[in-house]
Amino acid sequence: MIKAAIFDMDGLLIDSERIIMQACISAAQQVGITYTQADYVELIGRAGPDSTRIMTAQLGDTERFNLVMQGLDAQLASLNNTFPLKPGARALLQHYQAHDIICSVASSSASHHITQRLSQVGVSNYFQHITSGQEVERGKPNPDIYLLAIYKLGLPAEACIAFEDSEMGARAAIAAGLKVVVVPDLIQPSDFVREHCHQVVTTLDDWLKLIG
Repeated sequence: MIKAAIFDMDGLLIDSERIIMQACISAAQQVGITYTQADYVELIGRAGPDSTRIMTAQLGDTERFNLVMQGLDAQLASLNNTFPLKPGARALLQHYQAHDIICSVASSSASHHITQRLSQVGVSNYFQHITSGQEVERGKPNPDIYLLAIYKLGLPAEACIAFEDSEMGARAAIAAGLKVVVVPDLIQPSDFVREHCHQVVTTLDDWLKLIG
């Protein structure tokens, strides 16, 4: 019996990945650098240090990385760093709350980004625990962040279900022994993830219909 649900945030609960990707591409263009969606998807689901290392290599050097990041920060600041909820997110959280299923977040994002983004869309009160990529040495696809989230819940892995949009995140949750529901955002799951996850659905609404 499922007693807890562990959610990724960016691209799963919050529709942020697409907006950040377009801002990255635009910021690069403004300083004469070509950056593509194919480049960006390599970062999805990864912890900050891993994303920085990969993006620096993609752009060529630290100076170019810093230029793009300055432009990205400016564009996101103009949006007040606010991103909309994904379809079905609030309804699923309400459903789990009504059925006494504990909800938590396991996100590679920094803890202040997690609390800010969840608060801005009015869903922070649904979560009993938040686990950020800053709390573990190894980011997704390593299982560490999910193992820590499970530890905080005080439950066995088989009593928890995880929700992920990315390849790296799904692999991390699978490696932690969790039942995993994948809701693809910018990229479709690999054959490995499809074979080892519990279900692939188009939206969180679709999952709610399955369990409702």
